[in-house]
Amino acid sequence: MVLCVDGKKQSLSAFAIPEMSLSSARTEMKKHSFSVTVSASDMLARLAAPYDAWVADSKKDDQLCAEPQDELAEAGYPALQQVLAMPNLLELVVGHYLFGELVRPLIWNGHGPIEYWFDQVTSCRSTGIVVEVAGVCFSRR
Repeated sequence: MVLCVDGKKQSLSAFAIPEMSLSSARTEMKKHSFSVTVSASDMLARLAAPYDAWVADSKKDDQLCAEPQDELAEAGYPALQQVLAMPNLLELVVGHYLFGELVRPLIWNGHGPIEYWFDQVTSCRSTGIVVEVAGVCFSRR
């Protein structure tokens, strides 16, 4: 897995997902673009169990509400391998629902300095071999 910030490779251990939104802190921070690139096979291995758990919980929500609650439900909860070929679902699943699950084992672990704080994912795409998640992060000025 590779992290790039503003087009330059960075250490994943210096990237953190804050517990809460950066909200007002953004005004005192510097905005950056980031991308995380991971092989599709690595992504599938890392997200298989979290995806299955997400699907199980989502199906329960669908039953309680008596209708599908998102695009993933409307698509019939395809296998994660199939999601790779569905751009809108890939961004929803990997870019939003499970981004933390994908990167958390390799990013800042509570030790050492944080250089970049995750803010949001803006896109997610797959070539079938590689998955790239792009978004916005911030650093101290």
